[in-house]
Amino acid sequence: MLVDAILVFTLGAAFRVAVLGLLARANDDSLSGLLNKWDAQYYLAIAEQGYFRADIGTDVPVHERTLAFFPGYPGLVRLVHELTHLDYDVSAALVNLVAGVAMTAGVMVLAQRMGAGRGAQIGAAVVVSSAPMAITYSMPYSEALFGALAVWSLVAFLDRRWWWAAGLVLLLGFTRLTAVTMIGVFALAVLRHARRDRRAWLALALTPWSLLGYLTWASSHTIAQGGYFGIQEAGWDSGFDFGRATVTWVWEVLTTGDEGGYLLTVGVMLAAVGALPLAWRRVPWEVWWFAAALLATVLLSDGIMHSRPRLLLPAVILLLPWVIRGVEKLPPRLTVPLGAAWVLFGAWYSAYMLAVFEWAI
Repeated sequence: MLVDAILVFTLGAAFRVAVLGLLARANDDSLSGLLNKWDAQYYLAIAEQGYFRADIGTDVPVHERTLAFFPGYPGLVRLVHELTHLDYDVSAALVNLVAGVAMTAGVMVLAQRMGAGRGAQIGAAVVVSSAPMAITYSMPYSEALFGALAVWSLVAFLDRRWWWAAGLVLLLGFTRLTAVTMIGVFALAVLRHARRDRRAWLALALTPWSLLGYLTWASSHTIAQGGYFGIQEAGWDSGFDFGRATVTWVWEVLTTGDEGGYLLTVGVMLAAVGALPLAWRRVPWEVWWFAAALLATVLLSDGIMHSRPRLLLPAVILLLPWVIRGVEKLPPRLTVPLGAAWVLFGAWYSAYMLAVFEWAI
Protein backbone atom coordinates (compact mmCIF):
# COMPACT_ATOMS: atom_id res chain seq x y z
CA MET A 1 0.00 0.00 0.00
CA LEU A 2 2.77 2.46 0.86
CA VAL A 3 4.53 1.83 -2.45
CA ASP A 4 1.25 2.39 -4.30
CA ALA A 5 0.68 5.62 -2.39
CA ILE A 6 4.19 6.87 -3.17
CA LEU A 7 3.78 6.14 -6.86
CA VAL A 8 0.30 7.64 -7.13
CA PHE A 9 1.18 10.85 -5.36
CA THR A 10 4.65 11.48 -6.78
CA LEU A 11 3.69 10.68 -10.38
CA GLY A 12 0.57 12.79 -10.11
CA ALA A 13 2.48 15.68 -8.56
CA ALA A 14 5.15 15.51 -11.26
CA PHE A 15 2.49 15.59 -13.97
CA ARG A 16 0.71 18.58 -12.41
CA VAL A 17 3.95 20.51 -12.12
CA ALA A 18 4.79 19.67 -15.75
CA VAL A 19 1.40 20.95 -16.94
CA LEU A 20 1.86 24.07 -14.84
CA GLY A 21 5.24 24.56 -16.47
CA LEU A 22 3.63 24.44 -19.93
CA LEU A 23 1.03 27.04 -19.00
CA ALA A 24 3.67 29.16 -17.29
CA ARG A 25 5.68 29.27 -20.51
CA ALA A 26 2.58 30.01 -22.57
CA ASN A 27 1.84 32.98 -20.31
CA ASP A 28 5.44 34.27 -20.07
CA ASP A 29 5.68 33.33 -16.41
CA SER A 30 8.08 31.18 -14.39
CA LEU A 31 7.28 27.81 -12.83
CA SER A 32 9.00 28.65 -9.53
CA GLY A 33 7.22 31.99 -9.38
CA LEU A 34 3.83 30.35 -9.77
CA LEU A 35 4.55 27.62 -7.23
CA ASN A 36 5.51 30.24 -4.65
CA LYS A 37 2.60 32.57 -5.34
CA TRP A 38 -0.13 34.01 -3.11
CA ASP A 39 -0.35 32.45 0.39
CA ALA A 40 2.90 30.56 -0.22
CA GLN A 41 4.72 33.85 0.33
CA TYR A 42 3.19 34.16 3.79
CA TYR A 43 3.96 30.58 4.81
CA LEU A 44 7.59 30.81 3.68
CA ALA A 45 8.10 34.22 5.31
CA ILE A 46 6.60 32.99 8.59
CA ALA A 47 8.79 29.89 8.51
CA GLU A 48 11.93 31.92 7.88
CA GLN A 49 11.36 35.14 9.81
CA GLY A 50 8.45 34.56 12.18
CA TYR A 51 5.08 36.24 12.50
CA PHE A 52 6.33 39.67 13.52
CA ARG A 53 9.37 40.06 11.24
CA ALA A 54 8.08 38.53 8.02
CA ASP A 55 9.34 40.50 5.04
CA ILE A 56 6.01 40.96 3.26
CA GLY A 57 4.74 44.28 2.00
CA THR A 58 1.47 45.24 3.70
CA ASP A 59 -0.35 48.46 4.43
CA VAL A 60 -0.72 47.44 8.09
CA PRO A 61 1.72 46.00 10.65
CA VAL A 62 2.79 42.67 9.17
CA HIS A 63 1.53 40.55 12.08
CA GLU A 64 -2.01 41.73 11.31
CA ARG A 65 -1.74 39.60 8.18
CA THR A 66 0.62 36.80 9.18
CA LEU A 67 -1.27 35.84 12.34
CA ALA A 68 -4.18 34.75 10.15
CA PHE A 69 -2.07 31.70 9.20
CA PHE A 70 -1.88 28.84 11.69
CA PRO A 71 1.60 27.78 12.85
CA GLY A 72 1.60 24.05 12.15
CA TYR A 73 2.75 24.10 8.54
CA PRO A 74 5.32 26.94 8.70
CA GLY A 75 6.64 25.52 11.98
CA LEU A 76 7.16 22.14 10.36
CA VAL A 77 8.92 23.76 7.38
CA ARG A 78 11.24 25.60 9.74
CA LEU A 79 11.96 22.39 11.65
CA VAL A 80 12.94 20.59 8.44
CA HIS A 81 15.14 23.54 7.47
CA GLU A 82 16.89 23.49 10.85
CA LEU A 83 17.49 19.74 10.66
CA THR A 84 18.60 19.56 7.02
CA HIS A 85 19.86 23.10 6.26
CA LEU A 86 17.89 22.97 3.01
CA ASP A 87 16.43 26.17 1.61
CA TYR A 88 13.00 27.02 2.95
CA ASP A 89 11.22 26.38 -0.33
CA VAL A 90 12.94 22.99 -0.65
CA SER A 91 12.05 22.20 2.97
CA ALA A 92 8.44 23.10 2.20
CA ALA A 93 8.47 20.79 -0.83
CA LEU A 94 9.83 17.95 1.33
CA VAL A 95 7.13 18.48 3.96
CA ASN A 96 4.47 18.43 1.25
CA LEU A 97 5.88 15.30 -0.34
CA VAL A 98 5.76 13.36 2.92
CA ALA A 99 2.35 14.77 3.85
CA GLY A 100 0.97 14.11 0.36
CA VAL A 101 2.09 10.48 0.42
CA ALA A 102 0.64 10.10 3.93
CA MET A 103 -2.67 11.57 2.76
CA THR A 104 -2.75 9.26 -0.27
CA ALA A 105 -2.01 6.21 1.88
CA GLY A 106 -4.74 7.31 4.29
CA VAL A 107 -7.25 7.51 1.45
CA MET A 108 -6.34 3.97 0.43
CA VAL A 109 -6.90 2.75 4.01
CA LEU A 110 -10.20 4.64 4.13
CA ALA A 111 -11.27 2.96 0.88
CA GLN A 112 -10.19 -0.40 2.31
CA ARG A 113 -12.44 0.21 5.32
CA MET A 114 -15.24 0.78 2.82
CA GLY A 115 -14.64 -2.66 1.31
CA ALA A 116 -12.39 -1.72 -1.61
CA GLY A 117 -9.82 -4.09 -3.06
CA ARG A 118 -6.35 -3.00 -4.17
CA GLY A 119 -7.46 -1.71 -7.56
CA ALA A 120 -10.26 0.38 -6.09
CA GLN A 121 -7.94 1.66 -3.37
CA ILE A 122 -5.55 2.90 -6.04
CA GLY A 123 -8.47 4.45 -7.92
CA ALA A 124 -9.57 6.26 -4.76
CA ALA A 125 -6.03 7.51 -4.21
CA VAL A 126 -5.84 8.85 -7.77
CA VAL A 127 -9.17 10.68 -7.53
CA VAL A 128 -8.40 12.34 -4.20
CA SER A 129 -4.76 13.23 -4.85
CA SER A 130 -5.40 14.59 -8.37
CA ALA A 131 -8.54 16.62 -7.79
CA PRO A 132 -8.90 20.17 -9.16
CA MET A 133 -6.49 22.49 -7.30
CA ALA A 134 -4.33 19.54 -6.17
CA ILE A 135 -1.36 21.62 -7.36
CA THR A 136 -1.47 23.18 -3.89
CA TYR A 137 -0.16 19.85 -2.58
CA SER A 138 3.10 20.81 -4.31
CA MET A 139 3.12 24.45 -3.16
CA PRO A 140 4.11 25.96 0.20
CA TYR A 141 0.50 25.64 1.34
CA SER A 142 -0.95 23.67 4.26
CA GLU A 143 -3.30 21.62 2.04
CA ALA A 144 -1.28 18.39 2.01
CA LEU A 145 -0.65 18.47 5.77
CA PHE A 146 -4.30 19.23 6.55
CA GLY A 147 -5.44 16.49 4.16
CA ALA A 148 -3.12 13.89 5.70
CA LEU A 149 -4.18 14.64 9.27
CA ALA A 150 -7.87 14.80 8.33
CA VAL A 151 -7.95 11.50 6.42
CA TRP A 152 -6.06 9.61 9.11
CA SER A 153 -8.33 11.14 11.77
CA LEU A 154 -11.31 9.67 9.91
CA VAL A 155 -9.58 6.29 9.78
CA ALA A 156 -9.01 6.50 13.55
CA PHE A 157 -12.70 7.27 14.07
CA LEU A 158 -13.72 4.26 11.97
CA ASP A 159 -11.35 2.03 13.93
CA ARG A 160 -12.54 3.49 17.29
CA ARG A 161 -8.94 4.35 18.20
CA TRP A 162 -9.79 7.36 20.33
CA TRP A 163 -6.31 8.29 21.53
CA TRP A 164 -4.89 8.14 18.02
CA ALA A 165 -7.79 10.29 16.88
CA ALA A 166 -7.17 12.76 19.69
CA GLY A 167 -3.51 13.17 18.77
CA LEU A 168 -4.28 13.67 15.08
CA VAL A 169 -7.09 16.15 15.69
CA LEU A 170 -4.91 18.02 18.19
CA LEU A 171 -2.26 18.41 15.46
CA LEU A 172 -4.97 19.40 13.00
CA GLY A 173 -5.84 22.29 15.30
CA PHE A 174 -2.37 23.74 14.72
CA THR A 175 -2.91 23.61 10.95
CA ARG A 176 -6.12 25.43 10.05
CA LEU A 177 -9.26 26.91 11.54
CA THR A 178 -11.43 24.32 9.77
CA ALA A 179 -10.05 21.76 12.21
CA VAL A 180 -13.14 22.69 14.19
CA THR A 181 -15.11 20.48 11.82
CA MET A 182 -13.13 17.41 12.87
CA ILE A 183 -13.55 18.22 16.56
CA GLY A 184 -17.30 18.24 15.98
CA VAL A 185 -17.19 14.91 14.18
CA PHE A 186 -15.11 13.47 17.03
CA ALA A 187 -17.82 14.55 19.49
CA LEU A 188 -20.50 12.89 17.37
CA ALA A 189 -18.43 9.70 17.13
CA VAL A 190 -18.02 9.48 20.90
CA LEU A 191 -21.72 10.15 21.45
CA ARG A 192 -22.67 7.45 18.98
CA HIS A 193 -20.15 4.73 19.78
CA ALA A 194 -18.51 5.36 23.15
CA ARG A 195 -20.78 7.50 25.28
CA ARG A 196 -20.00 5.36 28.35
CA ASP A 197 -16.27 5.16 27.67
CA ARG A 198 -14.43 7.57 29.95
CA ARG A 199 -11.24 7.27 27.91
CA ALA A 200 -13.05 8.36 24.75
CA TRP A 201 -14.38 11.47 26.51
CA LEU A 202 -10.93 12.27 27.88
CA ALA A 203 -9.45 11.88 24.41
CA LEU A 204 -12.10 14.23 23.01
CA ALA A 205 -11.40 16.77 25.76
CA LEU A 206 -7.78 17.07 24.58
CA THR A 207 -8.59 18.02 21.01
CA PRO A 208 -9.68 21.70 21.09
CA TRP A 209 -6.70 23.11 22.96
CA SER A 210 -4.33 23.60 20.05
CA LEU A 211 -6.99 25.47 18.09
CA LEU A 212 -8.16 27.51 21.08
CA GLY A 213 -4.60 28.14 22.20
CA TYR A 214 -3.53 29.60 18.89
CA LEU A 215 -6.70 31.68 18.51
CA THR A 216 -6.17 33.09 22.01
CA TRP A 217 -2.50 33.87 21.39
CA ALA A 218 -3.13 35.47 17.99
CA SER A 219 -6.03 37.48 19.36
CA SER A 220 -3.92 38.75 22.25
CA HIS A 221 -1.67 40.49 19.70
CA THR A 222 -4.54 41.87 17.63
CA ILE A 223 -7.05 43.04 20.23
CA ALA A 224 -7.33 46.49 18.67
CA GLN A 225 -8.24 44.89 15.33
CA GLY A 226 -10.91 42.62 16.80
CA GLY A 227 -8.67 39.63 17.46
CA TYR A 228 -8.06 36.73 15.09
CA PHE A 229 -11.44 36.98 13.40
CA GLY A 230 -11.03 40.73 13.09
CA ILE A 231 -7.83 40.42 11.08
CA GLN A 232 -9.44 37.70 8.96
CA GLU A 233 -12.27 40.04 8.08
CA ALA A 234 -9.96 43.01 7.50
CA GLY A 235 -7.51 41.10 5.30
CA TRP A 236 -9.73 38.63 3.47
CA ASP A 237 -13.34 39.80 4.07
CA SER A 238 -13.87 36.50 5.87
CA GLY A 239 -16.82 36.17 8.21
CA PHE A 240 -19.78 33.86 8.81
CA ASP A 241 -22.94 35.13 7.10
CA PHE A 242 -25.02 31.93 6.64
CA GLY A 243 -24.08 31.75 2.96
CA ARG A 244 -25.53 35.06 1.81
CA ALA A 245 -22.34 36.27 0.12
CA THR A 246 -21.76 32.89 -1.52
CA VAL A 247 -25.25 32.68 -3.00
CA THR A 248 -25.06 36.28 -4.23
CA TRP A 249 -21.67 35.74 -5.82
CA VAL A 250 -22.63 32.47 -7.51
CA TRP A 251 -25.78 34.07 -8.94
CA GLU A 252 -23.79 37.02 -10.31
CA VAL A 253 -21.21 34.73 -11.90
CA LEU A 254 -23.83 32.50 -13.52
CA THR A 255 -25.86 35.41 -14.86
CA THR A 256 -23.30 38.09 -15.72
CA GLY A 257 -19.84 36.59 -15.26
CA ASP A 258 -17.34 36.45 -18.12
CA GLU A 259 -14.25 35.31 -16.17
CA GLY A 260 -13.22 31.68 -16.69
CA GLY A 261 -11.72 31.28 -13.23
CA TYR A 262 -14.96 32.39 -11.60
CA LEU A 263 -16.96 29.88 -13.64
CA LEU A 264 -14.54 27.08 -12.73
CA THR A 265 -14.87 28.04 -9.08
CA VAL A 266 -18.65 27.93 -9.23
CA GLY A 267 -18.45 24.53 -10.90
CA VAL A 268 -16.47 23.04 -8.03
CA MET A 269 -18.73 24.63 -5.42
CA LEU A 270 -21.89 23.30 -7.05
CA ALA A 271 -20.35 19.86 -7.56
CA ALA A 272 -19.42 19.67 -3.88
CA VAL A 273 -22.90 20.69 -2.78
CA GLY A 274 -24.46 18.20 -5.19
CA ALA A 275 -22.22 15.34 -4.05
CA LEU A 276 -23.19 15.77 -0.40
CA PRO A 277 -26.80 14.48 -0.55
CA LEU A 278 -25.85 11.82 -3.10
CA ALA A 279 -23.20 10.45 -0.73
CA TRP A 280 -25.63 10.14 2.19
CA ARG A 281 -25.42 6.58 3.53
CA ARG A 282 -22.97 5.66 0.79
CA VAL A 283 -19.92 6.72 2.79
CA PRO A 284 -19.26 6.08 6.48
CA TRP A 285 -21.24 8.60 8.46
CA GLU A 286 -18.05 10.08 9.97
CA VAL A 287 -16.83 10.89 6.46
CA TRP A 288 -20.19 12.38 5.49
CA TRP A 289 -20.44 14.62 8.54
CA PHE A 290 -16.86 15.82 8.12
CA ALA A 291 -17.57 16.78 4.49
CA ALA A 292 -20.87 18.40 5.47
CA ALA A 293 -19.23 20.45 8.22
CA LEU A 294 -16.39 21.44 5.89
CA LEU A 295 -18.83 22.62 3.23
CA ALA A 296 -20.74 24.58 5.86
CA THR A 297 -17.67 26.38 7.20
CA VAL A 298 -16.46 27.24 3.70
CA LEU A 299 -19.69 28.05 1.85
CA LEU A 300 -21.64 29.74 4.64
CA SER A 301 -18.91 32.37 5.06
CA ASP A 302 -17.91 35.44 3.13
CA GLY A 303 -14.35 35.80 1.85
CA ILE A 304 -12.30 35.26 -1.29
CA MET A 305 -14.68 33.16 -3.34
CA HIS A 306 -12.14 31.88 -5.85
CA SER A 307 -10.17 30.19 -3.07
CA ARG A 308 -13.10 27.84 -2.43
CA PRO A 309 -11.93 25.02 -4.74
CA ARG A 310 -8.73 24.79 -2.69
CA LEU A 311 -10.55 24.92 0.65
CA LEU A 312 -13.02 22.26 -0.53
CA LEU A 313 -10.33 19.79 -1.62
CA PRO A 314 -10.93 17.37 1.31
CA ALA A 315 -14.59 17.05 0.30
CA VAL A 316 -13.55 15.02 -2.75
CA ILE A 317 -13.69 11.95 -0.50
CA LEU A 318 -17.45 12.08 -1.06
CA LEU A 319 -16.75 10.54 -4.49
CA LEU A 320 -15.22 7.36 -3.04
CA PRO A 321 -18.34 5.15 -3.29
CA TRP A 322 -18.62 5.73 -7.04
CA VAL A 323 -14.88 5.36 -7.58
CA ILE A 324 -14.83 2.05 -5.73
CA ARG A 325 -17.91 0.75 -7.51
CA GLY A 326 -16.64 1.92 -10.90
CA VAL A 327 -13.25 0.26 -10.55
CA GLU A 328 -14.75 -3.00 -9.34
CA LYS A 329 -17.63 -3.18 -11.86
CA LEU A 330 -16.22 -1.64 -15.03
CA PRO A 331 -13.46 -3.14 -17.20
CA PRO A 332 -9.98 -1.57 -17.12
CA ARG A 333 -10.39 -0.34 -20.71
CA LEU A 334 -12.93 2.12 -19.30
CA THR A 335 -11.61 2.87 -15.81
CA VAL A 336 -8.04 3.60 -16.90
CA PRO A 337 -9.03 6.26 -19.49
CA LEU A 338 -11.50 7.75 -17.01
CA GLY A 339 -8.80 7.97 -14.35
CA ALA A 340 -6.37 9.49 -16.83
CA ALA A 341 -8.99 12.06 -17.87
CA TRP A 342 -9.55 13.00 -14.23
CA VAL A 343 -5.81 13.48 -13.65
CA LEU A 344 -5.53 15.56 -16.82
CA PHE A 345 -8.52 17.71 -15.92
CA GLY A 346 -7.27 18.26 -12.38
CA ALA A 347 -3.82 19.24 -13.64
CA TRP A 348 -5.22 21.63 -16.24
CA TYR A 349 -7.65 23.16 -13.74
CA SER A 350 -4.83 23.68 -11.23
CA ALA A 351 -2.50 25.19 -13.82
CA TYR A 352 -5.20 27.47 -15.26
CA MET A 353 -6.09 28.90 -11.86
CA LEU A 354 -2.42 29.67 -11.18
CA ALA A 355 -1.03 30.66 -14.56
CA VAL A 356 -4.02 32.21 -16.36
CA PHE A 357 -6.50 33.33 -13.70
CA GLU A 358 -5.20 36.56 -12.21
CA TRP A 359 -6.62 36.43 -8.70
CA ALA A 360 -5.58 34.58 -5.54
CA ILE A 361 -6.28 30.90 -5.10
